[in-house]
This record gives sequence, C-alpha cells and structure tokens, in this order.
Amino acid sequence: MSSFTIDPNLAALAAIALFASLIYFRKPSRNPPGPPGLPLIGNILDFPKKESWKGYLEWGRQYNSDILLMKVPGTRFYILNSIKVIQDLLVKRSNIYSNSYSQLRSIKTTWLIVFMNTDERWKLHRHLFRREFDSIETTPVNRSHALRASRRLLRRLLTTSDHEGELRLAAVDSILSVTYGITPTSFEHPFIKVTGKINAIFADVARGAYFIDRFPLMKYLPKWFPGLAFHDIADTAKEYAKEVVAGPYEEIKAQVNNGTAVSSVASRFISALQDGVKLSKEEEDATRNVLANAYLAGSDTSIGVLYNFVLAMAIHPEVQKKAQKELDNLNGDHRLPDFSDFEHLPYLAAVVNEVFRWHPVTPFAVYHVSTDDDTYKGYHIPKGSILVPNAYAVLRDENIFGPDTDSFNPERFMANTSGKRAPEFTDVDTAFGFGRRACPGRFIARDTIWILAASILSAYEISDAYDMEGKKLTPDSPLEYTNAMISFAPKFKVSFKRRIPENMIHDGILN
Repeated sequence: MSSFTIDPNLAALAAIALFASLIYFRKPSRNPPGPPGLPLIGNILDFPKKESWKGYLEWGRQYNSDILLMKVPGTRFYILNSIKVIQDLLVKRSNIYSNSYSQLRSIKTTWLIVFMNTDERWKLHRHLFRREFDSIETTPVNRSHALRASRRLLRRLLTTSDHEGELRLAAVDSILSVTYGITPTSFEHPFIKVTGKINAIFADVARGAYFIDRFPLMKYLPKWFPGLAFHDIADTAKEYAKEVVAGPYEEIKAQVNNGTAVSSVASRFISALQDGVKLSKEEEDATRNVLANAYLAGSDTSIGVLYNFVLAMAIHPEVQKKAQKELDNLNGDHRLPDFSDFEHLPYLAAVVNEVFRWHPVTPFAVYHVSTDDDTYKGYHIPKGSILVPNAYAVLRDENIFGPDTDSFNPERFMANTSGKRAPEFTDVDTAFGFGRRACPGRFIARDTIWILAASILSAYEISDAYDMEGKKLTPDSPLEYTNAMISFAPKFKVSFKRRIPENMIHDGILN
C-alpha cells in the first residue's frame, strides 16, 4: 500500500494562509462613534481644552450616542454620557468595571482611596472611612464641628473685605476640625499650605500636563532625558504626600499625649489605641490614610461647592429671598439655624441639591478600568479600557431633572401639586460618583454645605456679583469653569450685607 505524506513546509504555508484569511474576512468589532483622530497618535489632539465635560456632551448629541470613543496610543477612553449606560456598565457589571484608573500614577498615589483598585486594601479603607465619617455614632460629633466652623465664618464676615478668602477658610476649617480637631485661622497654616501644593500638582496632572499619564512607557526613561520634568515633580509630590498623611496625624498624637487634643476622628482613634485597642499595622496605616483622604478630598471640593452657592445666590436674588423667608419663618430673629432644623427647611435642601447639580465640582466621576473584555450595545470594550462617567451630562439630563437644566432652579427638587416627588428628584447622588467608586464622603459633604448655606443666608444678604473685569454677573453671563479634576467657578466678587443684629452673630458663636 502506498503511503501519503504531507510536506511540512506546505502545511505550514496552508495554516498561515488560513489564519490570514480568517483575520482578513472576520467581521470587524464595532466601536462607538467619536472624532476620527489621526494615524499613530489617534485622538491625542482632540481632547477638549476647555470644560471638556461640555465638549463630550455636545459630541454625544452630534453623534446621537450616549457612549463615545477616544483613542490614544495603547489606551481607549469610553465617555459615558447618560445614567443608563453608566448604570449598565459601572453598576450592573461592576465585577469588571470597578478598578480605578489613576491619572496620577506618575506621582505614586497609592494611599488615595479614589485610585485604589477594588481589592481587600480598598475595602478596608472604605469601611474605615464610612465608620468614622458617616456612621450614626460619629455624625453628631462631626456635625458639631461643621456647625462651629459656620459660626466662625459669620463672625469673620462682619469685618473682612476678603470674602473669597473667608469662604475658602470656612470650607477648610470644617473638614480640618472634623478630621483632626484643628481650627485654622488663616491659609498660612502649614497643613493648609501643603494641601494646596499637592492639589495644584493633581490639577496639572489631571489636565494632561504630564505626558506620562498618556504614555506610561515614558516613566522608564532616565531623569536626564530632555523634557522629563515629571521625575522631579513626582519626587516633590511624594514629599508633599508624606506631609499630608503624617503631619496632622503626628501633631494630634502629641496633643493626645499631653491632654490638649480636641475631640475629632483622629483623636478618638489615637486615644483608642492608647487605651489598648488592638489593631494590625495595616489597619493603623489605613486609618492614617483615611484621615488624610478625608481632609485632602474634602477641602477643595467643599470650597468649590461653597463658591457655587454664593455665586448662585448673588445672581438669583429671588431664590435667595425665598430661602431666607423659609429660615426667618422657622427661627425668626431669636436664633441661628442648626442641624435640628434640617427637616423643617425643604426649600433650603432643594437649593443645596441644585447647587450640587448646577455646576458639579467633579464633572467627571472617578475613571473606571475594565478588567476583562466586554461587549455593550454591540460595541467591543477591550480589557484595560478606561471608562469616563460624565456626571455633568447626567446632571443636565432633562429626562431626570426636568426642563431647562442649564438654569439654576431649586423648584425642580420640590414636591409637585400632589405633594409627591419622582424618586430621581430626591437627591443628586450622581454628583458624587457611581457604583462601587462613589464618593464615601458624600454625607459629610452635604452636611457641611447645608449648615454653611443655612448660616450665611440667615445672617447675610449676598448681592452685587461682578467678574474680575468689573462686569456685572447675571444668570445669562457666560461662566467658564476650570478644566481640572476639581472644577472651580471663574473668580468673582460679591457683597455681604448683614441682615440680623450683630450681637446675634456674636452670641451664636460656639467656641
């Protein structure tokens, strides 16, 4: 019987031809729409330079899609412009979309909860944060600090001409006193100064100032290589980070030891350790990180929201007067508001909700990274893709928040004629992120802004908003917010006119 043999070279050629034909004739994976980009560099030049959240929202309307694709070498960014696509991916499929993408990988931010992956270390940090800042046991103590910070602001506003500085100080005062029991009297306080420095670096990185976050391979180039300033910046940021994490903690530890510490999250924790509470080294380090996270994240975001509140009141006097009437009807001229008034001030609650919605200080929620290949609406989302939740777009959705979402209108959060509100209108959780990576400090953030808003409106009338060129600001004035991770309103000036007796402001101060 004759034998049949196959030439191995011919077989190899046939296999290669078959594989090539399968690659060539296979159905290409679908991609979401987006700017076409350029060869090699993709969309690196297409990222919006100003208020990028608005640019993505407009592109979504242009392409008639609530998911967009931006390609850069080695990375895909999927922009998510609706609550449906965000819920479908980041919540319903959180098992593969909960890891974090750190825009700040070049400066070693492993101690920041927002940039931790969803592992056991992240779970421990989240648990400690919620226990210390948002539990039933700690909320009354934390609120007492926020109340005192608001009273200190009212007193300073009696004599200052630097209203912007005093608002900034009040926001920082609240979170610093809650966290560490420290009451700053100026921005020259060392803990405030170092936080400002590291936040400035974070803002630059988030704006794309350092190419390493777009081209990670650059981090392997030597320090002497031309144009690689990020090495020095990273070293500086790491030193600032050490000061943010260790500086306040060590100071409060010394105060606990000598009996001068004010009750705070930090002092309660350190006292518990000294009383014999046994914690692992990992738990102690995590708690120290949590304290720094709360202060660092809470300071700039609270400042931004407070600026937005003051600006909104100045250019919407009708809203301000309605909120003040509600406060006056409740407390009259006999006392300043406190947290016991919350349930009795529904319009003020609506005002605060609208402040968070109108111009979110974090217009993009935390970026998520896919840990596996996925398909959504027929679109291929490969492993390692970066998903960008556009919170600004969600908070502008008229299907959720009613008509004319560009305007400031607290009425959208009020009950209708039947006395009922749609579930979507009860709060603005979307301003604090989505899924497992939603901000764990949203409750203390709301408490801080609510008591500051209630206190300011009770004691002062805010008016005469002007930009830095002397132009009167109105609801129709164009406002360009900073294109950064934490977005601030353009600088402006307002007037504060006292509307209650001066002695009431002094008597309302809690030491």
